Order: sequence, then C-alpha cells, then structure tokens
Amino acid sequence: MAAPTMNNLSRLWLDQLGREFYNICSQHKIDLSPPIFELSEAKKQLGCWLPEVKTIRISHDLILSHSWDVVIMIIKHEMAHQICSELFFLPAEGHGKMFQKACLMLGLPYPYNLSSGDLPEVTAELSKDPQTEAGRKIITRISKLLALAGSTNEHEAALAMQRATELLHRHNLDMAALEELSPCVRLIIKPGKKQIPSYRRTICAILRDYFFVKVVYSYLYDPETDNTYKTIELLGRAENVPVAEHCYYFLEQQLPQLWQKNRHKHQGNTRTAKNSYYLGLLHGFSEKMAHQTRQNKENSRIRRNNIQNETPGELAIREDRELQDFVGFHFPSLVTLSRAKVRIYDDSYSKGVDTGRKMVLHRTVTEKNGSAQRLIE
Repeated sequence: MAAPTMNNLSRLWLDQLGREFYNICSQHKIDLSPPIFELSEAKKQLGCWLPEVKTIRISHDLILSHSWDVVIMIIKHEMAHQICSELFFLPAEGHGKMFQKACLMLGLPYPYNLSSGDLPEVTAELSKDPQTEAGRKIITRISKLLALAGSTNEHEAALAMQRATELLHRHNLDMAALEELSPCVRLIIKPGKKQIPSYRRTICAILRDYFFVKVVYSYLYDPETDNTYKTIELLGRAENVPVAEHCYYFLEQQLPQLWQKNRHKHQGNTRTAKNSYYLGLLHGFSEKMAHQTRQNKENSRIRRNNIQNETPGELAIREDRELQDFVGFHFPSLVTLSRAKVRIYDDSYSKGVDTGRKMVLHRTVTEKNGSAQRLIE
C-alpha cells in the first residue's frame, strides 16, 4: 500500500482532531457543539478558537514536529476557550479565572493553561525538574546501587537490589510522614503496538504493586502513519516514576534475552511456550519483590520502635490522596477491565518462575528516554 500523500494526511488529521474532540467531551462529561477544525500554517501560535465561526485552528507544524499527546493538550486549551464562549457566555474572557475553571473541567494541566500558548514557553516550563532536593538525592543513591546490582556476583547483586528497594520504600515513608512529598508527574511509555500483551500487563502490575505508581492503559494517534497505538502511562511522585520506568525497560530487555538463552529447553508451540516462560519469569520476579517489600515494611517498623501500629508514613503511602486526585484529574472516567485468560504451558511457566526469582534490576537499559537515562547514569 502506498504511503498517504500530505494532502491525504491533512484530511486524516482533521478527522482525528474531530474524534479527539468527541473523546475529550465524553471523558470529561462536557456538552459542547462540535466545532469546525482547520489546519493553520502558523509556526508559533499552536492553536486558536474563533467563536464567530465556531472554528478551532491547530498548527500544521505542531502536528509534524511533536508527539500527539502535545496536540491533545492544545486541543483542550482551545476547547477551554470554547467553554468560555458557549457555556460561560464570556467570549472575551481571555485566560482569566473562568478560563482556568474551564481548564480544570477538561483536565488541562500546567503549563498548557498558560496565556501565551507558544511552544517555547510551554517547553521551558515542562523542562523544569519537578523533583525535590530529597528526591534527587534518593535517585542518585538508588542509581549507584542499581549499578552494583549489575555485578556478576549474584549474592552482591541481590544485596544491592534489596538495598535499593529498601531505600525507595524508606524515602517514601519519610517524606509522607514529614508531609514533604514531591509533586505528581505523568510519563507516557509508547511501545508502538496496537495491543498490550499479557506479559506487558504483568510488568505493569509489578510497577503498580511495588514502585509507588499508578498505571493507566491509554492510546495515542500517530499522525505519520494514521494509526492509533496503545500506550502505558505511569503516574506518581517525581522520584518514583523514573525508578518504575527503569524497571519497565529492564524487564522488557531481560525477558527476550533469557528466552533466547533457554528456548532450547521448551517444546510445543513456540509462541505459547515463550509467553508462558515470560509470565513465569515475571511471577517469580514478583514473588521476590513481594518478599523484599515485606522485609522493608518490617524493617521500617522496627526502626521506629512501633511494630504493632501502622506509622503515619505508611498510612500516607497507602492512601496517597493527592496521587489519586492527580490520576482522576487526567483520567476522570477510568474503567477497570477484567483480564482475559491466557493459554500457558505449565513446564515453561515453572521454569520461568525459577529463573525469575533470581533476577535483579541492573543498569542495562538502552531506552533513550531522558528520565530513564538520568536514573542510571
């Protein structure tokens, strides 16, 4: 099939902008009349709302130069202006109090609610480090320990991994007790696939259970291919998200490497055997993480001489209301889906469990994402 021409792509983009508008209204339960979408040739003005002709213009250059998640934020910015016009009856509101109220209704975060709307200003704000000083220090300490966890000495590696997870738990505990938690951040992982396989969902469950993050499955449009792909979004505190991201890419790399090393031991359908082995590996690794988590909690209780009663920090970690509100702000209409049954081979699965119990996190991460690289340098 021939690649679509630029004219065809422009038409497809306009169709997708209309679908995004409908999805935003549906997710945030807002009743707006569909506008006319136009593509503009503007280089600096990312978008604009023209109330007299009920039109939203989006920069052609924005779509070509930036990820679609940025495009969605600009659509929301212009929809906030539309809310001021059509729901608040304030066509000249600008970016005042009622505009900010409209941004909240749409889940539009800072800095996309700024008055300028110019990309350099937005980019400059996004590049600011949201981590606290304590958060930067703990990531530095954990990165050094994860470097040690790459040791060929299995005992030394296991001790380093245990110490790293203990530090992360203690940091979250201390910051919660002192009410000095870092701000919540959101990171999008883009596997570039139309489906999220069972092993990848299991990786996400490990991140959710042991790395203090919330995981949301979403989607993102690719304007170059006119395809929509599944995404994995990590939401959590500014120091927890990069640690969870590191774990994600570590496991993504380890699974195929271990399979290539051990595939000769497995019989039957290769795809089913590989998937069974992957799930077994992750189950074994999860068992190890669960054991470490229990140890971390016990150590923190002993350290506080409060073995029987839950500490304020532990309670705050378990009931991180601010993080829950942060997730609700970005995803107000989340739906929990039950997982489909997956066919597995018992032998491949059990062999994977045995190997997974021996896995440790280390610094072998090739993903070029900035936050992941900073974590392991």
